[in-house]
Amino acid sequence: MTNADALETLPALDRSSESPMWFQVLRSIESGISTGVWSHGSKLPSEHELREHYRVSRTTIREALARLEKSGIISRQQGRGAFVDTTQAPSSWTLESAPSLLGQLADGDRSALTSTVLRSGVDVLPPWAAAVFKGDGHGFVLERTRAVGTLTAVHVVNYMPKRFAAVLPSLRDPRASLYVAAEQVLGTRITRMHRTIEAHSADRALARLLEIEEGHPIVVVEAVAYDQNDEPIDFSRASVRTDRMRVTVDSGHNAAGLDARSTSGTYPGR
Repeated sequence: MTNADALETLPALDRSSESPMWFQVLRSIESGISTGVWSHGSKLPSEHELREHYRVSRTTIREALARLEKSGIISRQQGRGAFVDTTQAPSSWTLESAPSLLGQLADGDRSALTSTVLRSGVDVLPPWAAAVFKGDGHGFVLERTRAVGTLTAVHVVNYMPKRFAAVLPSLRDPRASLYVAAEQVLGTRITRMHRTIEAHSADRALARLLEIEEGHPIVVVEAVAYDQNDEPIDFSRASVRTDRMRVTVDSGHNAAGLDARSTSGTYPGR
């Protein structure tokens, strides 16, 4: 397939959209890579060819390529051009039926996902969380984005009782697990979870954080985690970009027969 033919298979730009042109170009090229128009190691069309196809400025093309390179999707070589640098299909996040098995850890007690903390500390809780935790309406709030490698895949907010603020020092490691930290610092062990899965569209704030267009379909998983005393201690809301992390459900195990090999991902809220 020639470069001209390959470019004709890509999604067109919407010039009436409020999304920046560089963002639309990025998404169009990313779509071509994910659908196999270009495979790992393939050379992308030149900046000139991309500019001519999309009818945008050189600055727009360079911004799109720079963002793709930063995400680890392409690499650029001086004098040679840009090449597809990823073989990674969307990772899988399995929601297990076994209540105490919350996801595979990649290395000891460290998470397979990396986290960037956006907000943390004691803050006002939503009314429904405050009613459960009681107290003065305040609790520990933790907001993060979580990435598969270099690719942001999840935005998650956790609401917990105030005492869980004590785990913050343990979360300085980007691959620290919230629930492992809770057990190590406070002796609180999660024994079961209840989850609700819904389809949503990304609002402007989520679109920016997940690097997608406003209105793009996402999956939202709301969860309640219970401790060893069967008390609810965490309410979380995870918004998942499913082209980078698939959400599957495993209903084949029970609490009496756990098999860690059955998991293929890490619960993004943890």
